Amino acid sequence: MKRILAMLLTLVMVFALVACSSGNNGGTNNGGSSNNGGSTGGEEGSTPGVQGTLTIGIASDINELDPQQQNDQINNNCIALTHQTLVFLANENNDYLPSLAESWEWTDDTHLVFHLVENATFSDGTPFNADDVVFTYEKAMDPDRSVVAATLSLVESVEKIDEYTVQFVTSSYSNELLAVLAGYPLVILSEDAYNSGMENPHYVGTGRYIFDEWVPGQYVRFVKNENYWGDDPGVSDVIEFRPIIEAASRVAALQSGDIDVCIDPPINELSFLEEDEDITVHNQAGTRLFYLGFNCESEPFNNQTLRQAIACAINRQEIIDGVLDGYGQAQTTVVNRGVWSFYDDMEGFDYDVERAKELLAEAGYSEGELTVTLYISNGSPYTSIAPMIMQYLGEIGVGVDIQQFDEATLKTQCQDGNQQMFLWRWNVIDRLDEIYTELFSTDYATNYHQYSDPYVDDMAKQVLTEKDRDTREQLSIELQEYLVEACPQVPLYTADLVIAYDKNLKGEYLFGGGNHNWSWAYIDLSGSEA
Repeated sequence: MKRILAMLLTLVMVFALVACSSGNNGGTNNGGSSNNGGSTGGEEGSTPGVQGTLTIGIASDINELDPQQQNDQINNNCIALTHQTLVFLANENNDYLPSLAESWEWTDDTHLVFHLVENATFSDGTPFNADDVVFTYEKAMDPDRSVVAATLSLVESVEKIDEYTVQFVTSSYSNELLAVLAGYPLVILSEDAYNSGMENPHYVGTGRYIFDEWVPGQYVRFVKNENYWGDDPGVSDVIEFRPIIEAASRVAALQSGDIDVCIDPPINELSFLEEDEDITVHNQAGTRLFYLGFNCESEPFNNQTLRQAIACAINRQEIIDGVLDGYGQAQTTVVNRGVWSFYDDMEGFDYDVERAKELLAEAGYSEGELTVTLYISNGSPYTSIAPMIMQYLGEIGVGVDIQQFDEATLKTQCQDGNQQMFLWRWNVIDRLDEIYTELFSTDYATNYHQYSDPYVDDMAKQVLTEKDRDTREQLSIELQEYLVEACPQVPLYTADLVIAYDKNLKGEYLFGGGNHNWSWAYIDLSGSEA
């Protein structure tokens, strides 16, 4: 414990010396009201007994609201308010429920038919129909217009059968096509909006809320869609996301009433929050995997043995105890805990300083010869983990230069291959392909490891298409073992989901990895039980 405390006490000294880089966070102000976006402070809205504005304090800034140009958890929280998918993923049992499609069926191994709802409308009043579905997926399948095109690699075409029926034609059976279609990057867009020439047509959706205003670094605001087509509209008049990067500041804002929800409160303050009778602290098993990644394409980490040496130098459990106060689980495999076929019994590269030094020498480096750069986001928990990694690598004679960025800039740096090492996280609920393809397949946009291996590309496709469950599970286990040995990343831990919020919050719809849907959430001013 003394060792952990000593590491954490170095944080202020380390980051006082770290030069922070900053970049454009991709924000767009689309007009609307011009106030500073504060909470209503408990003022009643249009619904009796309900607070008018729900304000959510988030740990990172919004960076992109064009659904097909992103796949980031915090952006998805926003998109879930304004748009809908064909099918909806339930948060308790991972079942797929009707949304813009009322039913669907595989007619054979390569044809999936959706029967659409017939009364839905977009926020601008135009009707939803099969043309919008075809438009959305043809756009999504075009890599020049979408960063998630590879998730639809097995889809050959999307065809309109009639006004409210569409058919997906695939090259082979897909175990995960429904899961892909339930993802927020593939919400249904309005063809009319895109054809109108309007600015930001991607803001037009069929959801319970309508985009109002985005002031980068301050807030993103959504207002209730008063003409929502369904029978379960939103309740809060306004839902606002407010980025507060510093964790202690988020807690202070919650306790003062400036925000109603605090995402990722600092673990060392949970006991104080739990004692506050006006606050609820929610904790559940998480699905977000935090990891240390390598740029496998460039020196020095195109050296697999060096990557393995770094892996052996990292004390995962000490990070969990020191940074999370135990609110997480260490793991060896690259697959998120809780995802089907999760396998963590391979030998891997556990914490072993002597083995790390041996592998470092085998990789061709002597102690004190190598200094590497670690890119991180400028928020929690990365600013706490990075100094610990610096100290671990220092123990095997490897120097570390830490560079901080806002999240949007960090992602761009990693996509461009400018990093050597980086800290990141990946959230998966039930899609293996979201791991094997999106993290490790050649040339995929979110393959920040710059990793390329024909064997992995082929195995990822086999896991996606193999219909026999037992065979598919074995393929997945073999691929996990292979990737752990290849070591494009060092899995650190799966973090528990911890959120603190006003005790009168109702209607929250939470997922272990953070892809929450706040469409039904509100603050009950009556104080009644849910």
